[in-house]
Amino acid sequence: MQLFTKASVVALASFLGLTGAQILNSTDGTLFWFDPGLGACGFTNTSDQLVASVSADIFNSYPGATANPNDNPICQQNLTITYNGTSVTAPIVDYCPDCDDYWVGLSPVGFEDFASTDQGIVSNVTWEIV
Repeated sequence: MQLFTKASVVALASFLGLTGAQILNSTDGTLFWFDPGLGACGFTNTSDQLVASVSADIFNSYPGATANPNDNPICQQNLTITYNGTSVTAPIVDYCPDCDDYWVGLSPVGFEDFASTDQGIVSNVTWEIV
């Protein structure tokens, strides 16, 4: 049985000219927390609201993305993050400009379902855009 690593899938996708959004249905990654405000989707949220962010590459390469981030169809999607038997689903409202494709963010109210914000990040989460 041949196993493919995530790196080999990404390399093949790059060779075929596919973007991150086209290859990442469900993937392992790293979760961070962020303080929401006015996000790329044009919504203003607070840290008491459950909202999510993805990398800029995922956001900008999502099928149907336009030059106006407020019109990006990813803004009508949810992000489901799973770790250690816990799952949280939140609407995507923003992107992280300096994150790689495998990093996703939750507002503090969602992040704290996985760890204290003092921890900062949670590695080896599984996430998907739904």
